[in-house]
Amino acid sequence: MANSQAEAVARGVAIWLEDLFSGLEELEESLGPRLVSDFTGEPPHEVSASVRTELGRDVAAFLDKHPGLDGAGLIFQLSQLKPETARIEWWVRDEDKINRRDFILDPESDRYYDYEYLEWFQGAFHAGTRTVAGPYIDHLGVDDYLMTMAVPCTVDGVRVGVAGIDILMNDVETELLRILSPVSGCAVLSRHNQVLVGNSAQLSTGVRIAVMPPGYSRIPIDVESVDLSLVFPDA
Repeated sequence: MANSQAEAVARGVAIWLEDLFSGLEELEESLGPRLVSDFTGEPPHEVSASVRTELGRDVAAFLDKHPGLDGAGLIFQLSQLKPETARIEWWVRDEDKINRRDFILDPESDRYYDYEYLEWFQGAFHAGTRTVAGPYIDHLGVDDYLMTMAVPCTVDGVRVGVAGIDILMNDVETELLRILSPVSGCAVLSRHNQVLVGNSAQLSTGVRIAVMPPGYSRIPIDVESVDLSLVFPDA
């Protein structure tokens, strides 16, 4: 198998991811300014009902424009928010409707959504970079098998949280298997060497590759600030 085929597949994956990140960054740029009045001064802050309505309208329009996405919105560092009114500003696709999704942010609850330690929040908020997390089952979030992409969210120059999108793994597989199809037995690996999507039983979604199999090579997938790679069989 010629490396040029694998390189073309890697470029195709990069283009797909870059398009998603570009859309997400445009969403963040539209949502952040809407929060300026509510986030004036020192935290904690509270998102007002009028601003929440504007955010919901923007996110719904974004999801309408991107039918392959399951959910999108803003997730704040908890210390930015008043505990009694803290909420995640998140909307999900529900058949032909876009609905707001509430999460339990009460630390006393056994359903507490303690998202600040999760990879997508750690990467986008603390490291301040584009982040791809998954595949994983979001048990206390949307409770489905997902890939999450996130970027930092700033308000008036201050980083306050992240903007994110969720894509169901069924939809990720549909897109990536089409892109991977020219090379049999290849897979996209996360930065943890976990298979995001592969087109063979040996390299199926979720499998972790501790050691590169004999007879395989690996090349990076060129997406800014994102550590993904393509593994494929040698000729």
